[in-house]
Amino acid sequence: MKSKAQLKRFVDLKLLTLFTLCALMFMVNDSAYAQKKKKSKKGATEVASKPKKKGPKKVADEIKKLQEIEGLFTLYRDSVNGGLKMVIDEDQINKEYIHWYYIENGLAEIGSFKGAFRGSKIFRVERYYDKIELVTVNTSSYFDPSNALSKSAESNISRSILFSGKIIAGSQKEGKYMVDANGLFLSEALGIVKFPNFNPNPNAFKLGNLSKTKTKYQSIKNYPENTNIAVEYVYENRSPRNGGSRSVTDARNISITVQHSLIQVPDNDYEPRFDDARTGFFTTLVTDMTSADVTPYRDMIHRWNLKKKDPNAALSEPVKPIVWWMENTTPVEWRETIKEAVLEWNGAFEKAGFKNAVQVKLQPDDAEWDAGDIRYNVLRWTSSPNPPFGGYGPSFVNPRTGEILGADIMLEYSFIAGRVRQEKLFDFNATPKELPVEQFLSDQHICTYGAEMQENTFFGQTALTLLEADEIEMEGMKRESMKYLIMHEVGHTMGLYHNMKASQLFSPEELYDKNTIQGKCLTGSVMDYPPINLSPDPTTQGHYFSSVLGPYDDWIIEWGYKDADQAELDRIAGRSMEPQLAFGNDADDMRTPGRGMDPRVNIFDFSNDQIKYSVDRIKVSLDLMKRLKAKYAEEGETYQDLRTAFFVTHSQYAGSVNIISRFIGGVCRKSSTRSRRSY
Repeated sequence: MKSKAQLKRFVDLKLLTLFTLCALMFMVNDSAYAQKKKKSKKGATEVASKPKKKGPKKVADEIKKLQEIEGLFTLYRDSVNGGLKMVIDEDQINKEYIHWYYIENGLAEIGSFKGAFRGSKIFRVERYYDKIELVTVNTSSYFDPSNALSKSAESNISRSILFSGKIIAGSQKEGKYMVDANGLFLSEALGIVKFPNFNPNPNAFKLGNLSKTKTKYQSIKNYPENTNIAVEYVYENRSPRNGGSRSVTDARNISITVQHSLIQVPDNDYEPRFDDARTGFFTTLVTDMTSADVTPYRDMIHRWNLKKKDPNAALSEPVKPIVWWMENTTPVEWRETIKEAVLEWNGAFEKAGFKNAVQVKLQPDDAEWDAGDIRYNVLRWTSSPNPPFGGYGPSFVNPRTGEILGADIMLEYSFIAGRVRQEKLFDFNATPKELPVEQFLSDQHICTYGAEMQENTFFGQTALTLLEADEIEMEGMKRESMKYLIMHEVGHTMGLYHNMKASQLFSPEELYDKNTIQGKCLTGSVMDYPPINLSPDPTTQGHYFSSVLGPYDDWIIEWGYKDADQAELDRIAGRSMEPQLAFGNDADDMRTPGRGMDPRVNIFDFSNDQIKYSVDRIKVSLDLMKRLKAKYAEEGETYQDLRTAFFVTHSQYAGSVNIISRFIGGVCRKSSTRSRRSY
């Protein structure tokens, strides 16, 4: 047994050991805590030393090495690869703009010829998180804001997002956003360039696929109210089955140059004028979705925004006249005739209360603008290997109101040259070669009268040559044909539709009598397609083509442009049943035999007795054909002259037979969705 002293020493030793262990543990814990604290401080220091997260890139930093092109939408061009970046200002978000595009250069074979308008639409700029989007606005439906149904205005109407581009710089704080514009302009995002080809022939000429590497910008012109960008679209076809016409350099690579215009929606006092079925204007079709009427239409006619300088004057100059510029490519010898033709429309505008509403100027050779500038309405000329027309007069409008914003008239030198289209002479009802029929018929602005007029002018030349007319007579006939063509195409740019019933104005005897028709329009309107007026008796020959406007032209301009209340407009429209104001458009495809309801609504018919006039034309054609061989067998004449003379004369014969055929066996009607009107 241990003594008490031993036991005490043992306990003291245990306690000392326990104390030592506790002290050691405390020291270890304290050291660990210190290390942890030290690491914590070190970690905090390391975190603090890391760079803070950057905000969005600034536009100002991105544009330092880019070329600035200021305008409606500011653009920046890369001087290395030619690419474009576009900047959208904060105040442009949720605003509406107009996109309009047309063919600056192309091919007749595919319907994409120089000057062909492709239409206009409204789009809105939107921001979706980190993207900028351009969204097409549907303008074909109207909802009365006071009607509760207007709350469902967007129901079952599909949105069309044209473009969605990631924001690469900018912020709301900076007040602007930058996107890569190549995906917008170097694609067919804004509008179709290559239309589907419905030709069933597998060997027909066709475009290939759009090349991303060859498609590029041709020109960029920026203005405060519009941005113009011309793009050369290149289509590749490695193994073409058809090389195309001589217009095609190499069918493997086809270039089509398109100008896109982004336009600020006009903020003015223009008041839309709604269509009246008794009149003949181009229209923007709009349906009132809150109306219970059988015809719930708010179709707006296309017209210029003409306002009187003096609203109280019966006749006043407009605040802003319609100014036409003759492009400096215009043949000098035709400039005066063209100017006279354009100014003929001033007489019609005087009926509406406007003096000098239309003006004509010549583009200087040193002009800094070109015809692509939408601020100028231009009479343009081309000389194409495969001309699609002789004249073409389109315009483009604000889809919200129908206001005409600009127009051009395209003229083909082939109209006055000797290159008549042979396939047109073989087929009286031919449409432009290779142009898809669906596209041809759906385009309400299509006008083939230039090509038809060329044939009639050639027939006149042949007849006068065989009848040994003098040079003065020949030149007079040519100038009348040119003047009529220009008046017709200018009429389209004023908003006027074709009037294929206007040829009923005079009897055959009156048309053949130069004393009766002297100084008069041979038809009720220059918007018809009449043939050349050739008298069976050369001694009574008067005008070959109309040189002044007709009564319908004066009346329709008065209704469309006169500043008047609805009662006055109804009074003017109420005259529509007067014989000289007869109207019938070509909405029902009346160009093709067996189509259309009224045989008097036709092309190349003449007088209020088409059968007699056509029989007379057949007799004249047969008589001329008998003289052809002797005349063109003379020394110095070519076989081509004989061949062309025969074809144009035979075509007149065939066309006259076609006119007569419309009166045999009754009439039929083909349903059409091209127009809401029915005549």
